[in-house]
This record gives sequence, C-alpha cells and structure tokens, in this order.
Amino acid sequence: MKPQRLAALTLVLVAPAAGAAATEFRPASRVEAVTVFPDGASVTRRFAVELPAGDHVLVLDDLPLAADAGSLRVTGSGEGSLAVGSIDARQARPTERTDPQAVRRLEALKDERLALDDAIAAERMRKRAAEALVAPSTLVAGDRGLDVAAASQALAAAHQVTRDADRAIRLAEQRQRGLDREIAEIEAGLRSQPPRRLEARVALEAAAPFRGELTLTYAVRDARWSPVYDARLVTTGAKPALELVRRAEIRQRTGEDWSDVALTVSTARVARGGAVPVLPSLLVRYLEPEAMRERAGSPPPPPVAAAPAAPASRAQADGGSVLAGRIGESEAVVDMGGFQASFAVPGRATIASGAGDRAIRIGSATIAPDLVSRVVPSLDTTAFIEARFRHGEDVPLMPGRVTLYRDGLFAGRTTLAAATREDEVKLGFGPDDLVRVEHQTVRRTDGSSGLISTSKTEEREFRILLRNGAQTPRRVVVEDRLPVTEVQDIVVESLAGVTAPTVRDVDGRRGIVAWTVDLAPGATREIRHGWRLRWPSERRIQPVQGRS
Repeated sequence: MKPQRLAALTLVLVAPAAGAAATEFRPASRVEAVTVFPDGASVTRRFAVELPAGDHVLVLDDLPLAADAGSLRVTGSGEGSLAVGSIDARQARPTERTDPQAVRRLEALKDERLALDDAIAAERMRKRAAEALVAPSTLVAGDRGLDVAAASQALAAAHQVTRDADRAIRLAEQRQRGLDREIAEIEAGLRSQPPRRLEARVALEAAAPFRGELTLTYAVRDARWSPVYDARLVTTGAKPALELVRRAEIRQRTGEDWSDVALTVSTARVARGGAVPVLPSLLVRYLEPEAMRERAGSPPPPPVAAAPAAPASRAQADGGSVLAGRIGESEAVVDMGGFQASFAVPGRATIASGAGDRAIRIGSATIAPDLVSRVVPSLDTTAFIEARFRHGEDVPLMPGRVTLYRDGLFAGRTTLAAATREDEVKLGFGPDDLVRVEHQTVRRTDGSSGLISTSKTEEREFRILLRNGAQTPRRVVVEDRLPVTEVQDIVVESLAGVTAPTVRDVDGRRGIVAWTVDLAPGATREIRHGWRLRWPSERRIQPVQGRS
C-alpha cells in the first residue's frame, strides 16, 4: 500500500491507548526562518523525525524563555500518518536548572576534597605509628628494650615524621577550607540559577510509522525592527534628485541566536491587541461647592475620566513559509498585502541575541523633489534647504530616523514622519548660505482709542528682506505668525500695507502664516508683516509670546 503523505498537521486532542506508555524523543532542531515585526517576532524551527507506530512525546528543550507558550504550533509533512495532540511548554524546575559546566566543576571539587580526606587519614596513621615507636613501653622494655643510641635515633625519626605529618595535615585542611567555600558558592549559584530555556513537549500519535519534517513556530518578545533611512540629495545636475534608501534596524534580546536564517520584516504590529479600545461615556457633573470642598480637604474632581488602556494580547503570527536573506545592500522582495507590507530579505541572515542593532537594506527609491529655502526670520534668519515630494508607493513610509547627505557630504540627521501614498513629505538638508534674510522691527506702539469708552491698542510691524545670492533661481518660503485669541473682546487686526500671506494656518497650526517667493539670481524682495491688538481698557491681557 502506498504510504499516505501528510500535507499539514492539525491540532487535535489524541487519547492515548489504555496502558500504553508514550516514548520520548529529543530531536535536534534549528531556527530556519524568522519574521520580525515592529513589536515582536515569529520564529520557525525545523526538525526531522522518524517515529514508529504508537504514542510519542517530542521534547524540544532549547527554546528561549522569551517564547510565548500559547503561540506554539506544529505543522509539517512526511510519509505516514501522524496526529498532534497537546503542546505543553514549561520552564525547567529548580532541580533541573543545572549549568553543566558548573556541575562538572562541583563534582571535581568534591572529588578533590574526598582525596584530601584520604590523605589526612594516612598522615594521621603515619603520625600514630611514629608515636607508637617511641612509646615508654617500647623504649624501656627490659632486655628487649632499646639502648640509648637506638632510642635517640628512634626519637629523632619519630619527631621528624610527626612534624611532616602535622604539616601535611595542616596544608590539606587549609585546602579543604578553600574547597568548601568554592563548593558553597557553586551550590548557592545552582540553587538560585534562573531557568535559561523553555521546554516544549509535543504529544503525537502515529497510526503507522512516520518519517518526515516538522516545523515548530512560536512568537517571541524582546525582538523588534524600526525603520531608518538614508536621504541623498544631489543638487548639481540639471534637476535635483533625491535617493531615499529604506533600511530595517533589527534588535533582538530573545536569548537565542538566529544563525543563517530566512529573514523577513513585516510592518504588522502584533502586540497592540485585536480590538479597538472601549470608549467610556463623557459625563459632566456639577463641582461641589468651594466651602464643602475645603471642609472635605480634597481637590476638585476632574470633569472627564481618562479612557482606560485596552489590555494587550499577543497575536499569533506564522513565519514558517518565509523566504529571507543575508544582511547586505541587495534589496528585499516586497509583498504588499491588504493591511501590511513584508520585506523578504534575499539570501540568509545571522542576528545574534543581544549583539546590538543590525541594519538591513530593504528598499530604495529615486525621487525628483521640489526644493525650497525655508526660513522663520522671527526666530532665525538662516534659510534651510527643504526637499518636498509626494510619496508615490503603496508601501507606507514608517516614522524613523534619517541620515542626510547633500551632494555627497554628510548634512546631519532628522526624523521622518509617517506617510502613505500621496502624502507630502518634507526633509531639511541644512542651511542655504546663498539666501540672505533680514528681520527688522519697523514699529512698536502701545496706546488707547475712543473718547467715552476707551480701549487699549498695541501695534507691531516688521520688515523682512530677502536676497538671492545664488546663480540659480530660488523659491523661498517665509513663515511668521499672527496673534490668536479665544476671547471675544480681544480683536486682532491686520495693518494696512502689509504683504498678504500665501497660506494661513500652515499645516493646521493656528496663526502661522507663510509667504512663498520666487527669487531670480541676484533679486531682492521685501515682505511687510504686522498686526494690531485691541481690547477693553479696564482689562489686562497676558503677554503675547514673541510680541517684542
């Protein structure tokens, strides 16, 4: 009969036959593939098995403690019939937490101590024999006793033997005290030694002999990847060009090394839970009277209760069929799903536990940006080069650190905000020293108006001078601000003759205005900016930041 090939193993509970004892197998396994998420990882181990018919238990005792026991899953294929029952995971018991090297050292120390006990016993016996040689009954035993010369020699020999024996016993006892201290330290360390590994026990039932390969997948904490970028701007050509290189910076502290594995990084977040947090009702209540609150001695209650954080549950991710790669400048293969993007790194990769961050190139794009020189003259009259572009890929840009290069030179570091398709991205590339900016205060007045019902006023007027000292045109964006009020009696007015801004409330920031100016080589431009504040004379206003 042709053996049945197992395409996938399904988790089913298997009742062992009555009276049958399961046989334990400890197959050697290795990490085959890893999928890293921004907040965790999924690890796939592969191992070969050859089982006779009957009930068996596979014991994998080298899993990391960071493995999520609830995420353990077994699949595989082979020749024969095999059903998977329970999958249990536990930490080693205190009596099992032995460090083999420490145990071997402990055994050697105890053996040495026993050998010293034997040496001490032998020296004491030698000492007793010498003492018996010079006992009075031996020295003066009538006609059979020793003469004076022989007795003197016996006394000298016994004295020397006794001294040698006492010295040997003393040295042996000193060594034993040192051994006792070392033995106590090792035994205390073994008793307090935390478990280093997780043991998984997989119950199997083979209706017929089975031979094949199985995979064990599990989720791990203490692993993550974060995006980092290289942005290389070239301004020396006919048109500016921007190369944006995307990298994945991977860090893992799982306790197991990922050696020569197929590696994938995914944008899916697995530690945020599976459901949206529950929004509590927004309740409005009267505050208790001030006198009652003072008598109670308690602060006023907050009008709105903060929303409780949703409990996080770890999703179970499967990384068993991932193709992946070795760290290098070759780019990953992108798989864009409905809700996530995965980057399969070509080749094989090695990432040791706790060895620091490792950056892997996963993609790049060449972009034709729009360049502007942006300046905020009320804070700093230095203009900064800014590259703007629309993100044109389906794979989103995740927020991360950016290393900047301008015309081949390092230009600093910045951060990149998250962006999806068609979002505008802005990156600054350092000062533009060829655009000169001046910021001058033209007028600053305080006064009153009205004859009967007077009001107070305050006026500010500024002049911003721009000059393009480059041999190429420049587009300059100037940002400044107008006061913003939330009180009806305070009025903010624009002065006559000011330059109308191109944009108001820039990027949703209240009161922030901007002017966009195109300057030809050597050209200059003046921008006038100012405002008037007016409020009732009997009231005082708080100082406005940046009014002076």
